[in-house]
Amino acid sequence: MPPPMESSTEGKPESSSRGQNSGQVTMEHVLLALGETAEERELRIRSLFNFFDASNDGYLDYLEIESGLRALQIPAEYKYARDLLQVCDANSDGRVDYHEFKRYMDDKELELYCIFQAIDVEHSGCILPEELWDALVAV
Repeated sequence: MPPPMESSTEGKPESSSRGQNSGQVTMEHVLLALGETAEERELRIRSLFNFFDASNDGYLDYLEIESGLRALQIPAEYKYARDLLQVCDANSDGRVDYHEFKRYMDDKELELYCIFQAIDVEHSGCILPEELWDALVAV
C-alpha cells in the first residue's frame, strides 16, 4: 500500500473561495480543494509512482502496474492495468515514465475536480445526499 502522506497546514493556499470558480479550472483549484501545496502534491504523486515501480528503474510496465493494483486489492479481471498503460504511455514505448504518469494524474484530478464541482451545486465543498441524488437522476 502507498505510504501515508504527512500533511501540514503551513504553506498551503488559502481556500476562501473554495468551490467557487469562474472560468478555466486549473491545478490551483485542485490544490485548494485537496488542501495541498504544489510540493505536497508532487510528493504524493511521486510516492504513488514509486509504489508501482517495483524494479526502481523509473518506468512502469504492465506487470508492475498489475502487481501494484493487486496490492491495492483491485482485481486483475477489471483490466485496469492494460487500460492505464494504454492511456498513460504517450510515446507508445510499452512503459510509463514519471512524466507520463504525472500528466495522467493531472488530467484525472482536474476531471474529478470538475465532476465534483458539477455535483456540489451549493459550493459547500461537500456533496450532499440531495446533490448526489439529483446528479445521478439527471444522468
